[in-house]
Amino acid sequence: MSPQKLRLSNYSEYSSFTDRVQNGGDFESPAKQKELQDAIEKSTGRDIPALEDEIRELDATQSSVQATALKFREIFSPNPVDHLPTEILTEIFLYVRDTTTEYTTTITEGLWPVTHVSRKWRGITVSMPQLWTYISICAIEKPARNQLQLLNTALARSGLHPLHVDMNFACSISGEAEHEIGESGESRVSRPDVNNIPLWPTAEQLSGALIQAIVHHSDRWATASIDIFDTYYLRPIQCRLSSLETLAFYGEIEVESLLFSVAPKLQEVQLLGTDSTTFQLPWTQLVHFQESKIPDGTPSYDLVLHYLEILSQCPQLEDFGVSYEGNDEVDPDPYIVHNNLKTFTCSDFYLVRCLTLPSLQDFHLQAPIMCSCCPSEMIPSAHELLTRSQCASSLRVLQLTAVVLNHDIFDLLESTEGLRELHFAFDNREIPDINAFMKSLIARMNTFHESPTPDDHLLPHLETFASNIDIITSHESPTFDIQYLDETYVDMVEGRWNSSGNGVSQLRVVRFESHVPVTLSALTDRCIQRIEKIRDEGLAAYIAARTSQDWREPRKIYVK
Repeated sequence: MSPQKLRLSNYSEYSSFTDRVQNGGDFESPAKQKELQDAIEKSTGRDIPALEDEIRELDATQSSVQATALKFREIFSPNPVDHLPTEILTEIFLYVRDTTTEYTTTITEGLWPVTHVSRKWRGITVSMPQLWTYISICAIEKPARNQLQLLNTALARSGLHPLHVDMNFACSISGEAEHEIGESGESRVSRPDVNNIPLWPTAEQLSGALIQAIVHHSDRWATASIDIFDTYYLRPIQCRLSSLETLAFYGEIEVESLLFSVAPKLQEVQLLGTDSTTFQLPWTQLVHFQESKIPDGTPSYDLVLHYLEILSQCPQLEDFGVSYEGNDEVDPDPYIVHNNLKTFTCSDFYLVRCLTLPSLQDFHLQAPIMCSCCPSEMIPSAHELLTRSQCASSLRVLQLTAVVLNHDIFDLLESTEGLRELHFAFDNREIPDINAFMKSLIARMNTFHESPTPDDHLLPHLETFASNIDIITSHESPTFDIQYLDETYVDMVEGRWNSSGNGVSQLRVVRFESHVPVTLSALTDRCIQRIEKIRDEGLAAYIAARTSQDWREPRKIYVK
């Protein structure tokens, strides 16, 4: 009951007295005073308990309000993250930078949302130039001028720090360059004006402007990944690559072949679909070189001579890899000795036959891009290279991709007793051969049931054993059954994991992964339990396979 209602309900008890007070009545007689006192006591006697009840209600309401306020204070109080030291927040922001996969011009991704969390966060991110040094730009489906502003803002915030640039304009620029016929009859290319782009530019205008903005900072490029159809926009970078150390280039560069000829710090180059015979590079200073050529149906021996010339010009090379379709009608002449090369990837056995590599430690044999299998001569040629180079016992890593599975591989493995890592990548059409081959190999590696002398072990120092099926050779990919992941496989893994004192190194990593539909009928629950037990002891084990023809379905992970 509210106080107002209480006063109104008792007003009739003493209304006559209040009228007298207002009219100047006389209350000096004892009788009148007694009458007034009785009326007040009668009224307050009833009202005090009601008031006390109301006070208790108000106290309860106050307690409830205070409890609710406390909850809201806990919710809206400063987040514990806000109390983290600046050094910790810096590491978090660097992690965001390193893991983002979005483009610099996407304001809802990457570092841009971080700058909008709080003043403190914004202050930290804006004051750290190294956060803004990873620049990724591409053709934009729905262009707007503010995307250019985002790029310029990121470049400004990066200060003078080295930049890591990723440009992907293979599609947009191809549509912008239109050929016109000049007055003299010559063909010329008409390109949009990118200096003054409108508020809602075309994709070609914005792409050109984005490239122009990043090209202006080419002296700060430390790494560059470039996929661009029209290299016209890259012309300003020539002789302005003083910081470039790593280059990945995709596409043709015949017209602007001198763009990267002057780059005093360039040591690592990767080319895809680019003709290195017309690509001028500072060859003598390169340490890593990779090139993959898409087969056009016309294998050429000229490439063997070209790559031999590169090896002759690059005495500092430590990593050299080429993938192309070789010619079957050439002789391995001349021979080249390269004393510094440690990693070699090759798809042409003729090139393998031309080389002597005494320092070789990592050898990768593979089929050319879009080709199903290596020639049968590849493994024997590789074995001859290792023998000729006297480096078989010092080889540490061997990767075999889509090679012919036969006894030649066993001959090769028997000569590489110091091998630490063995990786297989299979063609899904050859799974019947895979099962038979891998069962034989695993049986030769198995040390579970007995402890033979070290000379009886195949690959006694092996620490990593991996195989995967990820080469799709047809649009229709039927489901195959992988049978070599069985009890014998688990025996081999357990035996090598527990090996000690018998000349066999401990196996530390086992992996199987299939990106095409397969079943693992021989991998029983007991097998999985045994591998998981070894995994819990420290083995790095991973077994996963795609089991459905529906490519939207995730792979099934058996052991991780």
